[in-house]
Order: sequence, then structure tokens, then C-alpha cells
Amino acid sequence: MALEIQKKGQGVWARLTAYGLGGLLVVLGAWSLYASINVPGRFRLVDAELPLVGSVTGYKVIALVVGLGGLFGLHWVLNRTRNVDLLVETEQEMRKVSWPTLNEVWNATLVVTLVTFTLAVAMSVFDLVLRKLFHLVF
Repeated sequence: MALEIQKKGQGVWARLTAYGLGGLLVVLGAWSLYASINVPGRFRLVDAELPLVGSVTGYKVIALVVGLGGLFGLHWVLNRTRNVDLLVETEQEMRKVSWPTLNEVWNATLVVTLVTFTLAVAMSVFDLVLRKLFHLVF
């Protein structure tokens, strides 16, 4: 398996987004792993306090290896031919989309907000009426 990028220059934004979000998930997962397995003061590999790292512990090494392995796996998955074709085609289709103007977005947001508020009020009134009816009957 080679590390070079397939179809270089195609689907750049879709790839950057996939790599960025996937990389963020991998890094946060490795960080969470370290937080869950770390026992302060134990499993020290280097006693000296290093800048930005602090003391080197086995837990940090495990989290680093898992994180680097995850990043390598992410690159391997995103650089497969099927996935590359999907990302390239996705970006091509996104360029064809007719995006709404800011005014259209605000108008649609206002309509959705008003309809949601109206339905909430109507359902609350129906609920109140039905509670009163059931309270009188039972």
C-alpha cells in the first residue's frame, strides 16, 4: 500500500473535510483513551519533565500509538479507489447545487420557527383541554 494520494487535485475540498473531521475524531478518541487509562504517577518511562509533554508514561505512548495508527488507518480508508471516487463525485455534485440566498434562508427559518411555535401552542391547548375533560370524567 502506497502513501501517495490517488487522483491528486480532484475533490480537494471533500477530501480536506473528510480528513479534517476524521482526524479530529481519531485525535479526540486517542485523548479520551489516555484519559480513561491514565493512572497518575504510574508506568513512567522517563522521569524527567519534558516541555509540553511532561513525564513520558506508558499510557501516553499507548495513546500516541493508537492515535497514529488511527490516522494511518484513516488515510488508508480515505485513499481507497472507491472512497476517492465517492469524494470526487460528491464535490462535483455539490458544485451543481443551487444554493439559496441569505434572504431565502432567513425567510425559510422564520416560517419554520412560526409553524413550530404555532404547533406547540396548539398541542399545548389540546393537551390542556383533554386533561380537563379526563379530570371531569374520571
